[in-house]
Amino acid sequence: MANLRFKGRQKGSTKKITTITDPLLGDYKILSDEDNYSLIYTDSLSKKEKVIGYYTQLGGALKRVVRNQMVEKQPVYSLKEYLNELETTLEKLKNLID
Repeated sequence: MANLRFKGRQKGSTKKITTITDPLLGDYKILSDEDNYSLIYTDSLSKKEKVIGYYTQLGGALKRVVRNQMVEKQPVYSLKEYLNELETTLEKLKNLID
């Protein structure tokens, strides 16, 4: 029977991780392991990394990057401007993947 005082994975067990970086992602990178995609933001001034979120699908992480980049670019949009910018940026990422 397992010891209930121990938490987490067994000693010595590791996960294989893949890092996804691209100029279109800017200061973001995506770490992929066998369970999820982790979205990481690296502050360009302090070089500190911050986990933004965990996603089960790559598309969810990419949409979050696009939304964050839009806010960094311009804080106020009309509805039409926001949807056009979102669609244009997502199309760029889609073309990159295809």
